[in-house]
Amino acid sequence: MALNLLLPVLACLQIFPWPETIAGDASPMPLLSVNPKYSSYLMGDSVTFTCSVPKGHQATQLQFLKDGDEVASKQTQSQHPQTYHLPSLNVRSSGSYRCRYLAAGQKAPSQLSDPVTINVHEKPPPTSLSLDPPCAKYLVGEQLMLSCIDPKFGEVTGYRFYNRRNMEVSTYDPDPHGGAKHVFLSLHMDDAGPYTCKYWTAMRGQEILSVESEAVSVSVLEPPSQPALSMDPPSGVIKEGLPLLITCSAPRHTGEWRFRFYKNGVELVPENTRTPLNTMDPGISSVNVSVLSIPRARPDSTGEFTCRYEEKVCQRWTLSPRSQAVNVTVVADNAFLIRFLVVGVSFFFINSLILLISHCCL
Repeated sequence: MALNLLLPVLACLQIFPWPETIAGDASPMPLLSVNPKYSSYLMGDSVTFTCSVPKGHQATQLQFLKDGDEVASKQTQSQHPQTYHLPSLNVRSSGSYRCRYLAAGQKAPSQLSDPVTINVHEKPPPTSLSLDPPCAKYLVGEQLMLSCIDPKFGEVTGYRFYNRRNMEVSTYDPDPHGGAKHVFLSLHMDDAGPYTCKYWTAMRGQEILSVESEAVSVSVLEPPSQPALSMDPPSGVIKEGLPLLITCSAPRHTGEWRFRFYKNGVELVPENTRTPLNTMDPGISSVNVSVLSIPRARPDSTGEFTCRYEEKVCQRWTLSPRSQAVNVTVVADNAFLIRFLVVGVSFFFINSLILLISHCCL
């Protein structure tokens, strides 16, 4: 089965035996050229070798060789130059190339052309791109520096930074310590996205760009916004002795918060207040709310309450604006008032009856 598949392929191959050169009977050498012509090449480059037969000679076969071994052979009846194309060079493509031809009516091939030597190098290795400070998220207005460091300082001509649309955002010469830095003095929302960098070296009269660095991501957030404040009971009117819950909610989920509650503009700290209270704050990766709990409301719990929160972004705590205020009014227990009135009225009537009886008896 494999042989049946191979036979058509072999039939299509142009295999031409090349006789040995006979001294004194060889045709004049052809001219071999390469395009583009550089002193060195990079992996991935493409080149084309062109073999031109001298005027007055017509070739029937033409052969390309690398380091003495055949790499291509063509049959031709034309006086036009023949080409050998390498679409993507690699390190193994380096070597000395020649060509020769077999002229019509000749039994021996021509002399070998003068050699054309190419040297193929790998592309310059990628740079290292880092963020300073190194954070997952940044706030609008913060400063950020991208540092691009190459592995071969001293051979670099310049650096380029690219944004998420793969558009060049800046170009720098190497700084005295190696590498280059792109600084955002004040971040904007439009600065968010991945960034990469490359460096280039001067080679063969042109700029040779390195392999692109790995991308680093810049996430930009608006500053903390106003929290929402709510309470239970929603009316804000509560009987003395009942529990009161005041909830402060941050508007987004970033991972870490610290909440603060205020009464009449003064921050509530449990150990510094006469009213028994406690707060239930979320920890890292918790929900973005905190609850101020007053287990038993007292008359001195009456007042105007507000809150704010601190949000941790890029290893720094940033304070939000203060929430809108809610008003709490603590009223006396109605049952207590009723009992007081009943006892008082009863005492009044009893005293009055005693006085009346005493008066009548006199």
